[in-house]
Amino acid sequence: MGWVTIYISGKPDFEQEVLHQLGKSGFAFLPGSSDHVDLALYWVNESFKLRDFKKAVGAKIVFKYRLRFYASVELFQQEQNKTKNAHQFTTHEKGMIHKMKAWEKTKKTYSQID
Repeated sequence: MGWVTIYISGKPDFEQEVLHQLGKSGFAFLPGSSDHVDLALYWVNESFKLRDFKKAVGAKIVFKYRLRFYASVELFQQEQNKTKNAHQFTTHEKGMIHKMKAWEKTKKTYSQID
């Protein structure tokens, strides 16, 4: 029997509930540890279906902790980079912000003159 690794991330403190649910479900797995914060890993039978794994965890926990499932650490890191980059301004947006700040400064200067 071969094993594959499943990585799970989610809101803080999800690991204990996932372990508890998996233990109750009878799903064959081995827990592991990861160097990343809020990233848990589990080894499961290579013939598993992700849907069955998610069912074993339970929909309530998946939604409560906004769990995301990954096949590798690289996929997890790519997702992290996407979200980090999504919250950054583009060069055009930065230019617009600069113009708005400059406009606000001139507006304040003119209102002080009145």
